[in-house]
Amino acid sequence: MKTFLRAILLSMAVSGAAHAQTDSMDDMIKQGIELYDQGDYAGAVAKYEEALKLDKKNPVLNYELAMAYAAMNDLPNAIKYSEVVIKGKGVRPDLRAQAHGTKANSLDLQGKPDQAVKEYKKAIALAPDFYLLYFNLGLTLYNQQKYAEAEEALVKAVQLNSGHASSHLLLGYTKQSQGKRVQSLLALYNFLLLEPSSTRAADAYQELRKMQQQGVSQSGDKSINVNISLPKGEEDEFSAAEMMISLSQASAMTEKENGQTEEEAFYESSRLLFSILGELKKDKNSFWWNYYVDFFYNLVQSEHVEAMTYYISQSSGNETASAWLEEHPEKLDQLAAWYQDYNR
Repeated sequence: MKTFLRAILLSMAVSGAAHAQTDSMDDMIKQGIELYDQGDYAGAVAKYEEALKLDKKNPVLNYELAMAYAAMNDLPNAIKYSEVVIKGKGVRPDLRAQAHGTKANSLDLQGKPDQAVKEYKKAIALAPDFYLLYFNLGLTLYNQQKYAEAEEALVKAVQLNSGHASSHLLLGYTKQSQGKRVQSLLALYNFLLLEPSSTRAADAYQELRKMQQQGVSQSGDKSINVNISLPKGEEDEFSAAEMMISLSQASAMTEKENGQTEEEAFYESSRLLFSILGELKKDKNSFWWNYYVDFFYNLVQSEHVEAMTYYISQSSGNETASAWLEEHPEKLDQLAAWYQDYNR
């Protein structure tokens, strides 16, 4: 949460949006922020405590103090100083929202998720366009196994900031927990495109590959078996796609028997998935179809799926993928250019 409105808060410290600030107060707040950004949280607290002697109710100062205590895992004090901001008179809505968010995070860490959810919702009411509030709310709900509510919050986070990798990742795991393979795959593909080379990317890639291969097995006589089962016996808008994923994976497995590499099989199964979904969309009109399916179907039509699959395969430490990327830098550049143009 520390990055939220930092520039605004700095300007507020200078201009004194809530109360007129002395030069001494301004300097101490700036010095405290610098110490915080350097990871010296105790030093920041000491500087803020010194500034409190000049103005105990200053909202910017109390907010920064709450943040410093939260960073030190001193949750009671983080809540205490957040409440000073929340209850203060004339506090800007964006700063009050941030204080609610800090309090919510502290409550969640104290094992009080229900109270945290209430605080996040208060924060969102004050700052409805701040994506991180929705993400943090979604994370708290996910940890409570309230997957439908978590999905709603995370979808909003993605809509507000499509470049926030963590929102796509958690949304993918949320749908996986609901047994919704297609939606989970789409969100994980998007996450890996944004963050292909991290520890959590390696885990997400492995989960993606496992889900792709789910229900497809090979017997001793090299015959391929496909076991298609819809989650909890329910029919939904992705039922047809569920069946096609398994069939396309079986086809990819057959191609591997004929000499196709693992990377080539991954490319082909991904291309088939995105193509099938695009053809199935027709008049479907939901977030999943309009956001993820449209994006990946356009990716197929742009003929950059191959570059994308090799690009995200590097998360697993795949040397073949890395070698391909080194040999085809122009294709990666073309993918990047297409992505930037698509998201304008």
